[in-house]
Amino acid sequence: MLGAVAFIPITEIAAVILSIFIGLRTRPNAYPVAGALALGIVSGLGLLSFLLQIGFLLGRPEWLPFVELAVLLPLVGLQWRRWPIIRDIPHRIMMIGREAPVTLTVLAVALLYLLLQAVLLPPSSWDALTYHLPRVLLWEQNRSLFLRDFIITPQAAFPVGSDILSHLFLRFGTDYGLGLFSWLSYLTILLATYGLARPRVNRHIALTTALIIASLPEVVYQATGTKNDIILAAVAIACVVWADRWLQSPSFEALLGLGLTLCFGVAVKTTFVLFAFFFGLTWLSLVVQQGRLGLLVQSSMRHWRWIGVSLVPAVILSQAWLFWDNYRQFGGFLGPAKFAIANRNNDGLVGGIANLIRYSFQSIHLLQPVDILWKKGMGWSLTDGLQNLYNTIFEPILGMAGRSQLALSTPFVILWDMKEDTSWFGPLGILLVVPAVVWCAVKGQRLPRIMAFVSIALVLALCYAMGWSPWKSRFFILVAATSGLCVAMLLQRLQPRPWMLNGLRMLSLVILCYACAFNFAKPLWYMPSPQPLDNIWVLSDWTRNRLIYEQANGGDRVEQIGQHILPGQKVAVVGYDHYFPMMFHNPGREFVLLPADKTPNKQYDLATIESRLAEADYLLCLEQACDLNNLDLQLNLLWQTAPHFRFTQLYEITSPARLNQR
Repeated sequence: MLGAVAFIPITEIAAVILSIFIGLRTRPNAYPVAGALALGIVSGLGLLSFLLQIGFLLGRPEWLPFVELAVLLPLVGLQWRRWPIIRDIPHRIMMIGREAPVTLTVLAVALLYLLLQAVLLPPSSWDALTYHLPRVLLWEQNRSLFLRDFIITPQAAFPVGSDILSHLFLRFGTDYGLGLFSWLSYLTILLATYGLARPRVNRHIALTTALIIASLPEVVYQATGTKNDIILAAVAIACVVWADRWLQSPSFEALLGLGLTLCFGVAVKTTFVLFAFFFGLTWLSLVVQQGRLGLLVQSSMRHWRWIGVSLVPAVILSQAWLFWDNYRQFGGFLGPAKFAIANRNNDGLVGGIANLIRYSFQSIHLLQPVDILWKKGMGWSLTDGLQNLYNTIFEPILGMAGRSQLALSTPFVILWDMKEDTSWFGPLGILLVVPAVVWCAVKGQRLPRIMAFVSIALVLALCYAMGWSPWKSRFFILVAATSGLCVAMLLQRLQPRPWMLNGLRMLSLVILCYACAFNFAKPLWYMPSPQPLDNIWVLSDWTRNRLIYEQANGGDRVEQIGQHILPGQKVAVVGYDHYFPMMFHNPGREFVLLPADKTPNKQYDLATIESRLAEADYLLCLEQACDLNNLDLQLNLLWQTAPHFRFTQLYEITSPARLNQR
C-alpha cells in the first residue's frame, strides 16, 4: 500500500513536466524534443518547489494539495488538446533506435534499472539520513521552514529548494519514490547534453557525447540517491539550454526561464552561486560580442510586467528569506561562522593548490576491475602506485594544507570505489572529458568555449573554497555534467571513424552497466567476488524491508522506539546519527532535536539542556553516552543497543512535577 500511494505524487510530477514540455513544443519556433523535455523536468521541479515553499512559509502546509490542484489543473487543461504532441518523444526515440538499436536497448535497460532503484529502494546516503530528509519531517512536524530546534547546522541553514520536494511523497507516509528527483535530474543531463550538441554536430556524435556523460560513474551513482548534487547539475545544464535557446532564437520566455532557473539553482545548493557567477558573466560577454546586449535590455523593458510578476517566485526560489533568517539566527547569511570555518579551505592559495593536486590524483579513476586485472598481470596495483607517488613527492610538501577541519585526521587514500560519496568519473572522465575542456578553452568558439572557461573556473574555485575531504567528488558533478558540449566539439574536430565512435559508445555502455550493477550501497553484484546474498533486492526482501540500511547500523532500535514510546509522546534527541528512519518509521511521536555541549570525557552534558528535557517524555542518546550528573530530572534507562551497533540509549524522563501527578 505504501508503495502504491507513491503513484499519486509520481502522476502529479509527470503531469507538470509533460505540460511544460507540450508548451515548449508548441511555441511558434518549437523547442527540440530533447531540450524541451530537459527544460520541462527542471521547470516542473522548480514550480513544485516554489509551491511547496509558499505553503510552508505561510504556515499552512495542509493547503498545499488544493494549491497544487489549482495550478496543475489549469496547466494541464491549457494543453489538453495538444497532449498528442507527447508522441513526439517515442517517435524521436524510435528514430534514434533505428540507427543505433543496440545502443538504445542497453541505454533503455540501464535507465529502467536506475529508475527502479530510485523509486523502490529506501534512502541510504548518510547526508540524506542525517539532514536532507529529517529536516523535511521537522518542517512537517513544525509546519514551518524556520527551524529552531536542530542538532547540525545543515538541518536549519541550508537551502530548501530540492529537499522540500520529498514532501510530495513523505506526506503520504511513504518513502518509496524519494530518489525520483535524482533520476529525473540524471535524465535531464542526458537529454540536455544531446540537445546542446545536436545543432552543432551530427546525430552520431551527439548521441555518443550524451552516453559518455551519462556513463561517468559518479553521475550514475548519484542518479538513484537522495542528495542534491545531481539536481544542482541538472539545474545548471538547464540554464545552459535556456541561454543557448536565447542565442539561437532570442525571446523573452527564454530569458525569463533562464532567470528563474538560476534562482532555483540557488534554492538547491549555495554552490550554485559559483556557477551562476561564472556562467552569467561569460554568457553576457558573448551577448555583448554578438551585439545583442541592446536586444536583451529592450526585451526586458518591454516585458516589465512579467518581470514584476516573476519577482515573487524569484525571491522565494533565491532563498532570500532563508539567508535573512540565517543572519538573524546565526549572524551569517549561510549559517554560523564556526560551521563555515570547519568546512572551508583556511590556508588560502597554498591550500587551494594542495587541494587541486589531491583532487587531480583522485580523479585518475580507471575503475576497480582495471586495477584488479592490472595487479594480476603486473603484480602491483595502479592505485598503490599512485598512492606511493603522492606519499613520496607531494605529502611531505602539502602536509595538512587545504584540508577541512573535519578531515584533519582522515588519511589521503586513493580508492577506485563504487560509492556515491567517494567515486569519481571513470576513465572517460580523465582521458576524454578533461582534455576536451582544455581543448575548447584554447580552440573552442562561442558557447563551447564559455563552458570550458566555466568548467575550469569552477574546478579552481571549488579547490580554493572547500577544505579537502574524501567525500567531495560529488561537488564536481556540476563540472562533469556541463562539459558535454566540450566533448562533442572535440569529437567533431577529431572526426573519428564510425568504428571509433561505436567503440566509444560501447565503452560508455559497459561503464554504465558496470556502475548500475556494482554500487556499494545498492549492489546487483558485489566486487570482486559475486555472491547471491550480496544482491540488494534479495537483502531487502524485494524492497519490503524498508529498514535494510538502518538495521545494519542501529539494529532494531527503530522497532524498540516504537514499542516503548506511544504515539503522542514527545521525544528529545541528543547526538549525531541517522535521524530519518527513527522519525519516519515512528509517526505520531514528536521528535525534538536538541544540541548539547560535550563534557571533557566526550559525553553529552544534559545539564545544559535540562529545561528543554523537562518538556519531553523520553530521551534518545545517540552516538555517545549522555552525562546524567547534576540533573534534577530522573532518567530511567529503558533500552540500549548491543555493543556492535551504533550507540543508542533510550530513557524515560520523569520530572518531580510528573511524580507528584502520579
